Amino acid sequence: LITSLIVDADFLSMGEEVQQRCVCFVAAYRNHEECSNEKLSHLLEALKNSTTVHITTLNLGGISLEGTNRMIANMLKLPIRLTRPLCEVVHRKARGNPLFVRMFLSVLFEEHALTYSLKEKRWLWDIDDIRQTSMDEELALILSQKVSRMSQDVQQALTLVSCFGMRVEGDVLRMTSRDEDEFSKMSRCLESAIQENLLEMDGKYYAFPHDLVQQAAYERLLDEEVLSLHFNVGLQILKNASHSITVENGSLPSTIFAALEQVAIAKDLTVSEPTLRVTLATLFLRAGNRYFELAAFPSALSFFERGLSFM
Repeated sequence: LITSLIVDADFLSMGEEVQQRCVCFVAAYRNHEECSNEKLSHLLEALKNSTTVHITTLNLGGISLEGTNRMIANMLKLPIRLTRPLCEVVHRKARGNPLFVRMFLSVLFEEHALTYSLKEKRWLWDIDDIRQTSMDEELALILSQKVSRMSQDVQQALTLVSCFGMRVEGDVLRMTSRDEDEFSKMSRCLESAIQENLLEMDGKYYAFPHDLVQQAAYERLLDEEVLSLHFNVGLQILKNASHSITVENGSLPSTIFAALEQVAIAKDLTVSEPTLRVTLATLFLRAGNRYFELAAFPSALSFFERGLSFM
């Protein structure tokens, strides 16, 4: 969408003066992702080369030591002078990241390095134990262990959400269920994950609070199992949304694009059923044409190639 808007705006600016409406986009990414993520790199390059798009870059760091201390003092309901020694250790290990601070305190509680004293009616901690608790290089392991402590049903629900990336619309998740009872069970599992700070509700979207949480949920399965899950999720959405794709030349709803993206990820799986192969090839063709109309050429090419693979 952003690429399409850049192309359209630049094209219009080459001709007669046209009154245009403005659109503001706000995006966030880590510095190292600009080099490691090819799509992001191309998008940033297109933005920099555009004659009509104005970019403002803000470099965001972690919260200050004082900010971390206020955060911890508020969580533990203690004066900031008492939490200062704890804050200095936690701030250094969490590198000022608010999510890491919260997750680290949760780990300290589970390992009994942070306990509540009924006698003193306040939280107490062993600062020496906390100094020895690894955080800097083991955050992914900590998050993975936190996910693995959840019930199997909650873990499966988190893995399902992780297949869609950092966030997914609730209506799309509903389409992955075979019936309403299955969706109700999954909703209860996701609510448990939200209570454990492994997931958040962002309007009508389920969202991971950090990409390492998404990674921990996604990497529970072997590569072959993940591909099979992506494929089956895509087929289930297509099955539930079959009523919306009966029109030959009609536009496809967003749920169909979500389903096809899941099927596209499982490109190494072989589909032997002739009818299914024709159906998928047709849908990928229609979706590719739609991307082409939006000038999203890389996505269009990817969908065309995936559709051809079924022929």
